[in-house]
Amino acid sequence: MKSFKATAFICLYNEADIIGPVLTHLHDQGLDVHIIDNWSTDGSADIAREFPLVGYEKFPVEGPSQFYSWIPLLNRVEELAHRSDASWCVHHDSDEIRRSPRRGENLLDGLSRVQGSGHSAINFQVYHFLPVDDTFKAGSDPERHFKYFTVDHGDCRMRQVKAWKNTGRRINLVKSAGHFADFPGVTVYPERFVLKHYPLRSSEQAARKVLTERIGRYDPIETAKDWHVQYRTLAQTQKWLSRPEDLQRWTEGFISKAPQDSSRFDKCQPSSSSPAT
Repeated sequence: MKSFKATAFICLYNEADIIGPVLTHLHDQGLDVHIIDNWSTDGSADIAREFPLVGYEKFPVEGPSQFYSWIPLLNRVEELAHRSDASWCVHHDSDEIRRSPRRGENLLDGLSRVQGSGHSAINFQVYHFLPVDDTFKAGSDPERHFKYFTVDHGDCRMRQVKAWKNTGRRINLVKSAGHFADFPGVTVYPERFVLKHYPLRSSEQAARKVLTERIGRYDPIETAKDWHVQYRTLAQTQKWLSRPEDLQRWTEGFISKAPQDSSRFDKCQPSSSSPAT
């Protein structure tokens, strides 16, 4: 009998300060990892290759592209997942931590439990963490360091169906901008899992990521679709640090408070929405 296993597919571009802890966490949670490196220039690739990956590649294969183009990357995730022998696949960002909503259950066991329930996909509740000072050190555990978050963010209000049972059919990520792994007969488990997102970690990192590595590189074909809007206001205000009093302080109790209403997405067709990378 085939053993149960899951693979996270990560599109990586210049996240050297956090990719190590993210990969350590996924390993501890029992998941394999395939890295799709979009020709990082900050040492992210070297850090990633120190880990026991099931796959690593530079993409696109011909060399660095002029734009940060999300559609080709999503197509590559679709292709790799379709070819994978994993029981479940996860579309995973390089700056986030995923967890089961149940205490003491690692992510792999959570995926296995969902498969046993007869469901074929999982929706995640996003908690958007923000820096309140400049004390984060590269390679530190983001869960230990960042304590303040918001759910008043577009990603937190959107469905994030980013883990799915590998049925042998190719899923579609592109039409939802990566937010919904759609395939015939998909049924979403009614209990949301946890996604802790850490896109900004310090003033220096935030300014570089937003102004240089994202806003200036987004593919105009995709921005014309109204994708990649998440940093527009921030690029104008350049207020990289948040005030603790404007955010919520994290406690582990929030895991058990994740909304339990994902079942309403069972029959929904995913809608186009802005990518969260």
